[in-house]
Amino acid sequence: MKTGTHPLVLALILTMTCAACTGARGLNRQLLQESFHDRPDVVTDRDIAATMAVQASLPSPYRLALYFAHKDFPSRSVLQRVDWLSVDADLVQRALKPAEEEGILKQTFLLANSTVQGNTLRDIRMAAARYNADAVLVIDGASAVERYNNGHAAWYATGIGTYFAHGTESHALFMVEGTLWDVRTGALYGTQTAEGETTLIGPAPSLEDKNAVAEAKDVAMTRFGRELTDMLRLLREKQRLTN
Repeated sequence: MKTGTHPLVLALILTMTCAACTGARGLNRQLLQESFHDRPDVVTDRDIAATMAVQASLPSPYRLALYFAHKDFPSRSVLQRVDWLSVDADLVQRALKPAEEEGILKQTFLLANSTVQGNTLRDIRMAAARYNADAVLVIDGASAVERYNNGHAAWYATGIGTYFAHGTESHALFMVEGTLWDVRTGALYGTQTAEGETTLIGPAPSLEDKNAVAEAKDVAMTRFGRELTDMLRLLREKQRLTN
């Protein structure tokens, strides 16, 4: 009588081993943060010193332009381009409504990408100036996804289990940064960041990474809108103390 391991059992063992080897490695937060400052502007120490030395004062209330940055990452495949949607602008504008009601903002409006002739901060400020904005908030974002198998991936070896076993996980991280600039002088008033994370689990064929990114983005943008309003309140108090 011959003894041995059944082929199906062997396949399950091998797949389980493979799944254990492809677990989560962790997303690179530093790489996402660095992408926000990877702009075409040539920045020197003298430029930084000049920007920090500029003294500016916003009128009360003031007109704020919102600009959503668009860019690709040709040399960093781990990062994903952000597909900014109209709902993102709507979310930020709704979040800033309290700032308008409190007399901090006079008006908030979206600066369309088509109105900016170039990719530098100066180009963005020039476009905002044409619409009589006092300040411009440049909103940038980046996302990354890590996809890996968990222990349930062992059932993928059965064939049919590929479509039913929740053996794959999609872990997404979305980071957003907003920088507030004076349109006339180029003074930097402040920076606000927020992030969101989510993990979706399901069968490999039906699990979409883009859905994980979308959920992480929703979390990050909701936090960003709330914290942005707090930043504008602090800026107003700071200006009151210095004036």
